[in-house]
Amino acid sequence: MMNTVWRVALGVVACSAFFWGVAGAVDLGLERNLRGYNIPDGGGWYTLGVFAGFIVAYFSVASLTDTTAGRHAALVPAAGAWFGVASCLLMGQQTRHWVAAAVVALIGSALPLIVHRRNRTRRARLGADVPT
Repeated sequence: MMNTVWRVALGVVACSAFFWGVAGAVDLGLERNLRGYNIPDGGGWYTLGVFAGFIVAYFSVASLTDTTAGRHAALVPAAGAWFGVASCLLMGQQTRHWVAAAVVALIGSALPLIVHRRNRTRRARLGADVPT
């Protein structure tokens, strides 16, 4: 049980770092270079938050799927997404901040619903009793 709690906590922190990095990239904007788009100078921490947060969150959420907390694993990135919404709106109130916050809020709200619906469909296929 205690190991699951630590994995959930690590997942929430990592997802929060990922969405904080996304909010920082929205705040700084992207600049075009020869190979595509990049976060401008001064956005190193946001880049680290995006990459490290994604990798750590992916492995921590994936490790929860084989435990009793598997059905609640979608709540981990949802909590991080809502932290990203708050971070984005605290960084600025321009249109790009509101659009990014709305998209991140949509992602954070949709994840638990998608997982719940998928689990419900799987239980129905297996013949389990599905409450309506």
